[in-house]
Amino acid sequence: MIWRCNVSADCLDWTQKLPRTLTCFLALMTTSLYINMSITNAAETTPTKTKAYVWDHIDSWTSQFGSAAMLSEAGFDVQPLPMDRSPWGLSGLVFIGSFASEDRDYKRYMEKYAEDLYKFVDDGNVLVQMTQADQTESRPPFLPTTLEARRCDTDTAEVHVLSPSHTLIKDFPVRDGKLALNQERLGWETYNLQSGFEVILSSDADASFPVLLEGAYGQGRIVLAAMHLDKLLDAKGNRVAGPQRESLAKHFAKNLLAHVQDVDARRAKAIEVTLAPRVQRSFVKGSWTLALLPDTQVYSVRFPGLFSAQTAWLRAHAKERNIRYVLHLGDITDNNAPVEWQRAAESMRLLEGHVPYALVPGNHDYGPSGDASTRETYLNQYFSFDDTAQMPTFGGAYEEKKLDNTYHLFEVGQQKWIIITLEWGPRDEVVAWANEVMSKHPDRKGILITHAYMYSDSRRYDHTDKVHKSHWNPHDYRTPSGVNDGQELWDKLVRKHNFVFTFNGHVLNDGTGYRADRNDAGQFVHQILANYQMRELGGGGYLRLVEFDPDGNTVYMLAYSPLHDRYMLEGDHTFTIRLDQPPADQPEVDRAAVVAPSRVSAPKALSQGDKQRRTGHEIKATQ
Repeated sequence: MIWRCNVSADCLDWTQKLPRTLTCFLALMTTSLYINMSITNAAETTPTKTKAYVWDHIDSWTSQFGSAAMLSEAGFDVQPLPMDRSPWGLSGLVFIGSFASEDRDYKRYMEKYAEDLYKFVDDGNVLVQMTQADQTESRPPFLPTTLEARRCDTDTAEVHVLSPSHTLIKDFPVRDGKLALNQERLGWETYNLQSGFEVILSSDADASFPVLLEGAYGQGRIVLAAMHLDKLLDAKGNRVAGPQRESLAKHFAKNLLAHVQDVDARRAKAIEVTLAPRVQRSFVKGSWTLALLPDTQVYSVRFPGLFSAQTAWLRAHAKERNIRYVLHLGDITDNNAPVEWQRAAESMRLLEGHVPYALVPGNHDYGPSGDASTRETYLNQYFSFDDTAQMPTFGGAYEEKKLDNTYHLFEVGQQKWIIITLEWGPRDEVVAWANEVMSKHPDRKGILITHAYMYSDSRRYDHTDKVHKSHWNPHDYRTPSGVNDGQELWDKLVRKHNFVFTFNGHVLNDGTGYRADRNDAGQFVHQILANYQMRELGGGGYLRLVEFDPDGNTVYMLAYSPLHDRYMLEGDHTFTIRLDQPPADQPEVDRAAVVAPSRVSAPKALSQGDKQRRTGHEIKATQ
């Protein structure tokens, strides 16, 4: 725009009467104004491109990248995200590509600038993070306290559209409320926990496993995508993505450009927060339950209320869910300290008179500060042997007045059961005692609990195995008098008797594992690892429920938190087994082979046949 002024002759005559210096000054000011207005007008007619600061990464999983190319083709002014300075003060988009958290510089950057990333968002900008491996980064480190999200191992090829009018999925192909996709998995490492976000895409209609979600912070937005749309190029820069991913990537990047501009102009649609699903499950009459409490060590040292919340819930539902035994899998405390034992005893005492329980000491329950360098523990000072011996289900102990190694007897209908509890890294003489006990009760189905037996790769701990790497094997500690790991327990004890289950905790990583092997009699032994201590608040209150169907053969594994009042629906935590056969769709194998578990695809915990046979047993998610 150019301003014009018609100057009359009188005005000109008037200026001619002014001093020459003043006339020159007015002329200069007029010229300057004209030039400045012309420059401003030129800037308005040539809009500046929206900047995108990109962390692109060729990862070891796919050997692909392409974030920068995808955004550049959409019209962004793409620049690498500066590694040597704070993102606070940048404008536009920060885009963290798929599996960038595998980059060796990522952790250092986040330790230094994670807080500044959400300050960047607060200034009216957008932060996008594509899919990351949950083993590397379960929770995005840049989330403000108003937002929460956690990843899991669940992938999906079926994607439900929950916010069909959202800008980010404009022109995505949709049919019957789902993305019209081929069999390629679009959702990688989906989220199983979110708070404060709007779920745009999810693997199910109840938002249990979000694939694309957006949260607001200040004037800006944080977008989390459990998708690898940006993996378009191989390491040499060749296009390798199929037509479906290419098309979705093109639409997503184009939509993202419009969205960043809308956020910057404060015209983006307000976030509609999706409530996390509250999962409820009906208990089938005639079933019975074992409850597992793995690794309560963080509760004992920091959050004793969560420990008590677990046992209080079990007590309150003992009759309703027919809970026959509560089994603590060890690491009752963190530092083998009196105050922690006192808290643990108070929590477990809530069960007394309502449901019997058995427990085993873990490595953190032995030695100074829980270092397992001795076999000294406060267990027997805070848990009374005499009181335990009064339980009608108590069978006996390896050592008088000590609860480190015990056995328990109970019946459910016509089935007789025996529970063997063994210390951390059981000594040979303890294993010999357990063999004697089992030999005296050949008519009973056995359950073994010990703290360290199976690793998170679903292989038994085996210190002689140099091929499959594992951590925290009992042989790696300084525990005196000798120890036995999982494979040694299998060879010396488990395979020789009528054990149906082994349960253990101890292992970090994802804290889950399952395998079924035939014992010497040809019967399957189902071996289960469960541990939640690495989750928020030392476990989020999660415990494992093992529910036995009235048919006496079907068992449902469930993970439930009284704190959140919800179940985990991932296949590692919610699945079905049959006691007398290998898992579904698995061929018969010889007794030395590992049988993979029958994992249930999220979010359905039971097969359709199970649901038809067992009305009311399916898991339901409600808002």
